[in-house]
Amino acid sequence: MGNYTSEENWAARERLRMIEVLLWWRGWIRRTDLTDCFSISSAQASGDLQKYLDLNSTGITYHTARKRYEAGESFACKLHQPQFDEGMALLPGGKQTRRSLEGGSGELSAAVVDGVMPPRRTVKEQVARMVYLAVAQKHSMKIRYLSVHSASKKWREILPRAFGWDGDRWHVRAWDVENEQWRDFVLGRIEDCRWPAASETEPPRDVDWETFVNLKIRPHRDLEKEAQDAIRLDYGMTNGVMTVRVRKAMELYTRRRLGLPVQEAYKVRLECAD
Repeated sequence: MGNYTSEENWAARERLRMIEVLLWWRGWIRRTDLTDCFSISSAQASGDLQKYLDLNSTGITYHTARKRYEAGESFACKLHQPQFDEGMALLPGGKQTRRSLEGGSGELSAAVVDGVMPPRRTVKEQVARMVYLAVAQKHSMKIRYLSVHSASKKWREILPRAFGWDGDRWHVRAWDVENEQWRDFVLGRIEDCRWPAASETEPPRDVDWETFVNLKIRPHRDLEKEAQDAIRLDYGMTNGVMTVRVRKAMELYTRRRLGLPVQEAYKVRLECAD
């Protein structure tokens, strides 16, 4: 009974999931993959493999000479939806890619996975903590903010209420007391701040944050037919259109991320299907 694998147990589910991930992406698995990763006995690893075979044996065979289970063409996942990122992590360099791009390690000559990452945006630790607390506790705070658009640096009183990620950096969504409007403040541009405090002022509803809009995206009409087909396939578009549901407050960032300029200053691959 000690080596019985129960699907109701969280640790057992994680081991079963790992079995499926390795069979799907790498194509094979041995008991040592489980014993080394989870520090379990060989008997327990055998029990896990048998349990997985009871759940999903299609396309799986045991190769005696190589002493491992192998997944063939007919193998299909039963416990999870495969994600390409998890496959990348299994290849040489996959786990180190992000760290190496950020300067945390040297070049890995044997790696077969690499990527491009924009320069890392920095946020002061104490600033991040205090803004986080202000959002969590619904307090107000004063920040010394450097604005690019107005080319200014001054103290502002804000009522932070949410966070937004635009793909490159974090913003805090806050009520600007002086200007009496909701604004996004880039966390990395907060030079200094004061400890959050309870406030008697309650900001109005952030309608743009609470409202969702659907952006219907299609290949740019100026592209050749084959190029449009490539874009449709790349984005998995249905009937030539892709619908992206976003908060109205995040629409601008989504457009920029997809290459949909606010003003037509340059040719892009995508356009809104109005």
